[in-house]
Amino acid sequence: MTSSITLLRKSLPLARTLHQAIIRQGSALLDKATIRPLRTFRLAVMKEGPDLRLFSHPSTLSRLALWLVDATRDKWAEKDAKAGKTVKSLPFVVTCLNEDKGTYLVVGVTGAPEFGDVRRK
Repeated sequence: MTSSITLLRKSLPLARTLHQAIIRQGSALLDKATIRPLRTFRLAVMKEGPDLRLFSHPSTLSRLALWLVDATRDKWAEKDAKAGKTVKSLPFVVTCLNEDKGTYLVVGVTGAPEFGDVRRK
C-alpha cells in the first residue's frame, strides 16, 4: 500500500507538467489565432513550439484537442449567434508535426454545444 502511495506522489509532478504543457500550447494556439473554422470541422495545426515532441503522442494530443473544444466553445457560439446561424457542434481536428519522421499526427474529437455533453457518432 505504501509503495502505491509513493508511486502516486512521484507521478503528480509529471501530471502537473503535462497539464501545464497542454494549457501553454492551447493558449498559444488561441493567441496566434491558428484555429481555422472550415465548413465541416475546425482545424488547428502545430508546426513549432517547445512542447512539439510531447504532442507527438496520440493521448497527449487528444487531451489538447478536448481542452481546445472546451476553451473555444463559447467563442464559436457567440460568433454563430451574431451571424444569425444556429449553434453547431463541429468536430475539432488537431494536427502535430513529428519532426523526426517528417509526418503529422492527426486527432479528431467531436465538439459539443454544452460543457460535458458527449456526442456519439
